[in-house]
Amino acid sequence: MAIEFTESAGKHGFTEADAVHAMSNARYYEPKFDEPRDLSSIRPSLWIGPSLDARAPLLEVMAEVIPPRTVRVFHVMRAREKFLARLGIEEGQQ
Repeated sequence: MAIEFTESAGKHGFTEADAVHAMSNARYYEPKFDEPRDLSSIRPSLWIGPSLDARAPLLEVMAEVIPPRTVRVFHVMRAREKFLARLGIEEGQQ
C-alpha cells in the first residue's frame, strides 16, 4: 500500500507517522463520510485514532482511498467535537 501525505495534511503539525498510527489504531472509521473536495476526487474516508504521542489528543484523519493500493492523506488534526461526537465522547474527555 502506498501512503501519499499531502502538504495540507501536515499543516497542523502532525506527521505522516502520526496519521498512519491513528489510522492503524482507529477507534472510529467511516468510509466515504463526506463529499469529494472537487468533482474529480473520490469521496474521503474518516479515521479517529491516537497519535504516536500518548499524551496527545485523538486525531481526525481524512484521506482518499484510491484503488488498488493508494491512500492519499490530506487532513490530520486534533479531533474536533463534531467528530468526537461520533464516538460518544466530548472534547476534553479523550
